[in-house]
Amino acid sequence: MFAAAVAALLLPAARAQTPAQSPIILLDAAHGGPDTGARLTEKLPERDVTIAFANRLQSLLIVRGFKVVLTHTTPDDAAKLTSDGRVELANRSGAIACLTLHASGNTAGVHLFTSALPETESALQGSKPVLWNEAQAPWVTRSLRLASELQAAISRSRTPVTNNRTWLAELDSLTCPAVAIELGPLDEATAQDPTYQQRVAEAIAGALLFWRGHPNAVTGTGAVR
Repeated sequence: MFAAAVAALLLPAARAQTPAQSPIILLDAAHGGPDTGARLTEKLPERDVTIAFANRLQSLLIVRGFKVVLTHTTPDDAAKLTSDGRVELANRSGAIACLTLHASGNTAGVHLFTSALPETESALQGSKPVLWNEAQAPWVTRSLRLASELQAAISRSRTPVTNNRTWLAELDSLTCPAVAIELGPLDEATAQDPTYQQRVAEAIAGALLFWRGHPNAVTGTGAVR
């Protein structure tokens, strides 16, 4: 009886010490399956670079206390994914940041892209349906702020980085702070250089560590078709 009473008194305190849910980051490695994407070298398709980079970034984020949701974990896993399926997964994840990862052999350094949709700040939790291809509009301001944080961190790693806006279906349909990241080699040698990938990934992970405490790092309710 006494032991049970003590346990009952201690139980609320134990529950109170349960840590809050880890913030979520969504990583979508572009391409996969039969869609190999661009080629960084004759034998290196974009899909292999993006998934390797996503897995590298996932490891860094987990040790920093994030929960990471990947749309797929190997190049072949993406064979059954559709573009809309990737977006739906992202919009249901509750992520504080959605990053789509690309790679190119035609440009040097890192290139960041946010949606070119007009910036609007309508209520994020409203009941009015949002058009699928305009779902990012209420999030554009947050996405631009996230891109700015990423740009600053990557620049501090002494890596060339640019920040632009573009029309991109995979961004325009997302209901979260969203940025497309294109990783370009500094030269032919860095196309497959894990040290270069690690440096960029650590800069991104550091920026997201700061981002999770930012008031703009909020989640949404998703878009409907």
